[in-house]
Amino acid sequence: MKRILLPISLIVFACLSCKKDTGTGAGSTSASITALSCGSGSFSAIATAGTAYSATATVPYSGGNGVSYSAGTAVSSTGVTGLTATLQAGTLASGTGNLSYAVSGTPSAAGTASFAISFGGQSCSLSLTVNASGGGPTLPAVYNKIYGATSITFDGTWVTIKCNALPDHKSHYYPVGNPLREVFSGTTFSGVTFMANPNTISTQNITLKIPVAPAVAATHAATPMGVIGVGLNGVPLFNQYAAGGSPLTGEITSFDQWWGHPQQTGMYHYHVEPLYLTTVKASKWALMGFLLDGFPVYGPKEENNTDPTGLDAYHGHTHATIDFPSGIYHYHFTATAPYLNGNGFYGTAGTVTQ
Repeated sequence: MKRILLPISLIVFACLSCKKDTGTGAGSTSASITALSCGSGSFSAIATAGTAYSATATVPYSGGNGVSYSAGTAVSSTGVTGLTATLQAGTLASGTGNLSYAVSGTPSAAGTASFAISFGGQSCSLSLTVNASGGGPTLPAVYNKIYGATSITFDGTWVTIKCNALPDHKSHYYPVGNPLREVFSGTTFSGVTFMANPNTISTQNITLKIPVAPAVAATHAATPMGVIGVGLNGVPLFNQYAAGGSPLTGEITSFDQWWGHPQQTGMYHYHVEPLYLTTVKASKWALMGFLLDGFPVYGPKEENNTDPTGLDAYHGHTHATIDFPSGIYHYHFTATAPYLNGNGFYGTAGTVTQ
């Protein structure tokens, strides 16, 4: 048999063409991340049963390795069927960023459509609320826990919470003649001796507008002085600073028997653990309220009665809770600074007017 000899250059070219394509555009390096947060995912539009749907879902990740990645294949929804989510091509940040999924189809019914998302070695379940047809959007049940609001409305994107900032518990700061006034002396938060400030609780008119689908912010804004969130009893939540941005240590002595106090306009508020909620109305590990960025606030314990661990620079972390079984980023009250919130809002904040 006659042998056919190929030129060496042709052999080399053929071997080079055999190199495995990773689909990442970065040689043999694959796209990878260390965490994927479906609980903090958001959708660009509201879904309604029986109506064609098209939106972009944004899912935060951390630990990205800066590698490009290709578009994925369609992931079908479960629970409520009829939808698919498809990863859009992109490039990972070196650290924290967001994945984008194109979501489309016609949801078969009202309820929750879930997508099993896997990327870069991590997996989670992304959930989309599908509203019933023929009516307005349905307020997620978790917001009904805010029992102290004067009203709660929902337009499908924003939850609007109105409150008067009047605590439902006794306080040294209620005016004389109010049945909830209770003179207090002794020790308060952190064991310091109580010293009343000169202010008196008065009715407020506060409106908070928070996103129903909170998402991590590209730039984390500092929390303002004043209202940064609301407790379940309609009492505003403030940050870790006293008036003028000074350390809170100078004001702790003025916290009443339930660890709150009023400022100059009479607005009662909490900077630290709302003791009435954690010991009378609920428990140390229960939902306490929401910050303006839409992320929930929990007490100083986890559901197994342990102290929270791994809190980040914003004083929160991500895992499943009884209210958000698919997992969500959330803040915790703690006994030491920054008490509730650290270097700013984790998500993009809504608005507050008063």
